[in-house]
Amino acid sequence: MTPTLRAPSDRLPVQRRVSTGRLPDFLIVVAAKSGTSSLFSYLCAHPALFGSTPKEPCFFDPEVNLDRGLGWYRGLFADAEPWQLCGEASTNYTRFPQVQGVPERIKATLPDAKLIYLMRHPVERAYSHYVHAFTKEEYPREPFDLSFEAFSAAYPRCLDGSDYALQLGRYFEHFPREQVLLLFYEDLERDPGALCREVFEFLGVDPSFDPFGAAPPARENVSVTFREGRVRGELTGPLKVVPGLRLLGQWLGPRGRDALYGLLRHSPYGRRVGKAFEPQPMTPRMRELLLRRYMPTVDYLEELTGRDLSAWRE
Repeated sequence: MTPTLRAPSDRLPVQRRVSTGRLPDFLIVVAAKSGTSSLFSYLCAHPALFGSTPKEPCFFDPEVNLDRGLGWYRGLFADAEPWQLCGEASTNYTRFPQVQGVPERIKATLPDAKLIYLMRHPVERAYSHYVHAFTKEEYPREPFDLSFEAFSAAYPRCLDGSDYALQLGRYFEHFPREQVLLLFYEDLERDPGALCREVFEFLGVDPSFDPFGAAPPARENVSVTFREGRVRGELTGPLKVVPGLRLLGQWLGPRGRDALYGLLRHSPYGRRVGKAFEPQPMTPRMRELLLRRYMPTVDYLEELTGRDLSAWRE
């Protein structure tokens, strides 16, 4: 396949930041906790692709950054080389009905943009979204005292984001099917290289580029890391006001403090605190209700893609 862009060896002279900037050529529009960060980082390793900072500008969400104006949005891509394709990845773009009008705004501003939609088992994604939203968005310093059922009733975006038929239907009202690439999280987990090549082909850049080198990087569970940080703060915060302990901590250094924290974390008290910050498991009844709720979406995707999604029915 012949890429539509210049090869890196034919680069034009570097351009300085200009006030007009650029608009993106592709958008990753996915629900939260579907592998967005991993996919975005893999794609942006390609020399012909440029990703925005921040990854999720959420420009087309009227409650976030739409009022900053098109000039601000263009500026996010002003450092891209002329031969690069630009893109961003905002999970807010698939939060209908909580966030409305996004496909319409994208179509009006970026009518030729290519859209990448990554999907995960709808029930697993919804539960993961609950853990992430509780931990990092709604109650970042609180123990997990709301069940998945209670939290999703209060914050329905956790469940609506997994209704892929609902979300895609809104986009297909404004974009032709060939402008939207449908991908599956399971493929990203199993063979990220093959999935990246599929995206590179879709975007028209060199598909032979290997974004990993020897092997794909290890993927960090951000929610787990964040929760452990909260547990550490809960355990060590009261100790910092004890006279002399702050000086002792400075004398021990990072490794010594980590060793002492490890002892405290594995004490009966530390385990009790850690348990309070663990998410409550999904009940069998809730899982059964969600499997039934998402059955039409699974049927829709099987017909749309020709893929066997029987694993999503369990």
